[in-house]
Amino acid sequence: MSDSERTDDDRVRDHLANERTYLAWFRTAVATMGLGIVIAKLKYFLAPNYSHSSGVIHASNIGLIFNLIGLAILGASVIFYFRTQREIRAGTYRSRSLFVILLSSCMFVVGLIILWYLLQPPG
Repeated sequence: MSDSERTDDDRVRDHLANERTYLAWFRTAVATMGLGIVIAKLKYFLAPNYSHSSGVIHASNIGLIFNLIGLAILGASVIFYFRTQREIRAGTYRSRSLFVILLSSCMFVVGLIILWYLLQPPG
């Protein structure tokens, strides 16, 4: 196998890995938005006679936050996919640790909000 064939194989492998990474972020975005819907509507299933007090409003807001984060993940994944594609072609790829830190921080804060919400007394 010549050096040019090996380089082509490596580039193809890199592009396929980029596509798999995009699809993983896509699934994460869809799952995050789906979880937002479940959180927003779960109170109705657990207590159908529950009045429209602040508890339902909090669940709706938490669900909205999850959906916004899911949309942000989806948008960022498309941008990163094409940026990574260009960088692979140019041989200048750099990892994006800032995105991972920001996303993890957002999800941590939302997790704390959910924990606070779940610890509130009913009523």
